[in-house]
Amino acid sequence: MPSMSMLTLILTLALQSTMTGFTPDQLWQNWPDERFVQSPAPCLRPADLSSELQRLADLYPDTIELEEIGRSFQGRPIHMVTLGHGSRTVLLWSQMHGDEPSATPALLDIADFLLSRAGEPEAAAILDDLTLLIIPMLNPDGSQIYERRNQQAIDINRDALQLTTPEGQILKRIRDEYEPMFAFNLHDQDRRMAVGDTGVLATNSVLAVSGDAEGTVTPGRARAKRACSAIAVTLAQFVPGGVARFNEDWNPRAFGDNITAWGTPVVLIETGGLPPGRDLEDLTRLNFVAILTVLQELARNDLEDYDPEVYENLLRNQRDAWADVVVLGGSIQQPRGTSSYRADLAFNIEVDDRAAAGCATGYDLRSYIADIGDARFLGAGRVVDAGESLLVAPFAVGVEGWKARRWLSAEMLSEAARLGVGTVFWKVSPQKTSAAKTLADGLAGAGRARLEVISKQAEMPWVTLDGPPGRAQSDLLADVIEALVGTKGGRQKMSPLTLDQLCWVPESGSHQPVLRRGRPASFVLLTPAKDGQIDPATTHLAAVFINGIDVKAGSR
Repeated sequence: MPSMSMLTLILTLALQSTMTGFTPDQLWQNWPDERFVQSPAPCLRPADLSSELQRLADLYPDTIELEEIGRSFQGRPIHMVTLGHGSRTVLLWSQMHGDEPSATPALLDIADFLLSRAGEPEAAAILDDLTLLIIPMLNPDGSQIYERRNQQAIDINRDALQLTTPEGQILKRIRDEYEPMFAFNLHDQDRRMAVGDTGVLATNSVLAVSGDAEGTVTPGRARAKRACSAIAVTLAQFVPGGVARFNEDWNPRAFGDNITAWGTPVVLIETGGLPPGRDLEDLTRLNFVAILTVLQELARNDLEDYDPEVYENLLRNQRDAWADVVVLGGSIQQPRGTSSYRADLAFNIEVDDRAAAGCATGYDLRSYIADIGDARFLGAGRVVDAGESLLVAPFAVGVEGWKARRWLSAEMLSEAARLGVGTVFWKVSPQKTSAAKTLADGLAGAGRARLEVISKQAEMPWVTLDGPPGRAQSDLLADVIEALVGTKGGRQKMSPLTLDQLCWVPESGSHQPVLRRGRPASFVLLTPAKDGQIDPATTHLAAVFINGIDVKAGSR
């Protein structure tokens, strides 16, 4: 029997063959050249949006209405764009959470797309049948600082009943004044949500929002289910298997649920993550295609061609079912532990959307171990086959004396990391501690060993360096150690060498596993190794991850 993703794709192609207006494929292909807002969604601040809205109004002075419908808690304007002149009103609002911007520029792109084609039958059919009320940024204060909540520290989307926030009051007033027949509530979800247990990222999740805990299906909510089916089949060709059903059916405090209860059925679109290698701006592009397609089908025949069962059969979106990197098949040896044990390791790398979009700098890369145990069923952006490798904490080495500052550098710390070193402990006199810490802070960077300043001999690792490391002749541990300590008299013992000596941790951390959930993803893979004993002549340094970066391979 074909899978649901295959069925939705088949239905998509069948529907497109009979469509008389613009097709999803045409919208997808045209968007890069015809998009109105050129800025990536995470880069669009409130002042930028105001400028873009004014530019839109200046382009179409006779066919668009731009108005300020209120002010945020900090006094920033909240705008609404009105276009179309149909008897049926559709409300669309975005970014009530300040750090969820993917749909915001898509709404302006849609307005420009329709108005620039107002003389063509496809766009005219929408503008003649529908009146669109567009609130592109309900939470400008949150957007300004790129945070979820408003400046009262309140989640606007949980303020539908109490109406403490001015932003929530504005949305309620617009809903009551215009009584739309349909609405879109546009959000971003966790970028690592998955489609059920398929291991596929939920790039979009949809919900025909219920107006009560019982899930009553009114004619309006039935229309919302057909709209969700339309979104699922529309996006199937662009993100195969990547559309899910949102995993919450009813929230008594949320705006979508209450607006449905007040008589305006709501479709929730939650934009999630993209498969590795895809452009972040595809998230806005997908919103553009999905929403325009639903509007066209609403105007054409009230979405009658779409079976609500497609929506009903969508798998729910699911947390903790995806990781950026999964290391499969190895065994873990904790410092000061007992014996090794079979376990997979999964970790994530946090990248701020603004940094990914190129409009923010200064954000430190942060990784964290998401799980240790059985990770074989996780979806992953990258899978590392550990084979028979042993996963251990990164190596620790020591450096003594203030004079070492002459050769402690970013390049040295990067080279040490490639040799498996996670931390370089730098012992200086108490009088030099402050200056040494300032230097250490300046040398911190992604993919480098961490330079930690200490002042007690008891805190020094077993292996010490007398100068910068050289280049290892091979990945044999003997060559790696030789590259680290050289022949200048550094403290070393080539054999026997225990992991506790090489992967040294301070006494204060001896009772806690170094590799554990929530800690940075820094570890090395050694092969072969047995029972905590390693033979430098036969053990290889297979991989090195420092804070999520594969420094040996030069990738993440």
